[in-house]
Amino acid sequence: MTQPKLLINTLSQLDINIKQFEAIQEHISLTLDRIALMYGRDSKEYVESLERVYKIIPTGQIKQPYIIPYMSFPTYYSHVAKQVDYMQFKQHLSEINCNISPWNNNKKTDQQFAQSLDIPTPKLLQSECKFENIEFTESTVIKPSFDSSSRNVFFYFNNENIVEIKTNHIFTSLEEFKTEITRRKIQGLWQTETLILNKDNEAAHDIKVYMYYGVVGAVLEIKRLDQAYQCWYDKDGSILESEHGNQPWFEGTGFEPQVLEYAAKISLNIPAPFMRIDFYKGADGYYLGELTPHPGRYFPEYSPELDKKLGQLFCEAEARLFRDLLHNKEFKHYFEYYI
Repeated sequence: MTQPKLLINTLSQLDINIKQFEAIQEHISLTLDRIALMYGRDSKEYVESLERVYKIIPTGQIKQPYIIPYMSFPTYYSHVAKQVDYMQFKQHLSEINCNISPWNNNKKTDQQFAQSLDIPTPKLLQSECKFENIEFTESTVIKPSFDSSSRNVFFYFNNENIVEIKTNHIFTSLEEFKTEITRRKIQGLWQTETLILNKDNEAAHDIKVYMYYGVVGAVLEIKRLDQAYQCWYDKDGSILESEHGNQPWFEGTGFEPQVLEYAAKISLNIPAPFMRIDFYKGADGYYLGELTPHPGRYFPEYSPELDKKLGQLFCEAEARLFRDLLHNKEFKHYFEYYI
């Protein structure tokens, strides 16, 4: 079949544009070389020039002499990019039988690990049971024993009020709920635990702490009504205005220093540079929800400002963790439960 003339012309124009782009790339590289020759690669002039063109040069074309003087002045970090690199790194670790902070943690194990560090957890009612064996008790959480990103997690208030966390859908009868679970053909086992309530006797808000090996990056509060409303904070509790437009927003209720202390204690006992540590903000304090090594639902929704900040914290955490591993830090609590 003969290609339309317009398509042929468009493809030809693309080839021309690519050649022009390559020529520009080469010209930029040559110009940088001249600046380096005139002022030196450690000079202010060269670094400032590199700052202006660094984002234009594709990663694969960056030469070592270009980047060395710039390493003390990084302009680009990304938490999202670091997460992708980290997942690839963990795949390589798995190939040599080393599984660190797996994707689908056993939630019972998360709770046991937290308890070993004297951190409160909801009361576990049933663990690793088949769905047909669940005992439906009012004010409980029903969730898969192995899963992530709030998939198939439900607040069971009573037979006429069962709320799916991820979709905020309400089942108004137990039979309707059972029918839907059967339709989904969910594989695996389930667990139930007490539902943590707030001072208004409603489901407690989630407090999700972004931890970078002992350092708090940001805190996300989630209120679940007709949808998941969120409020982002920095480590000092100030609301991050840059995050208002990304998801349904509400004026958060804030958090106490205690939850950050819990999160830091957990983070420093895990041999991983990043972990999102999820808590319930109950009427009488904070309770661990689960450990989330790779946030899913909120993963692509950071503002550029927050993504950059968290990306830098990720890199710094990797350095601190590597130092501690070189000094033979043991991570006894972690290896007791996860390896």
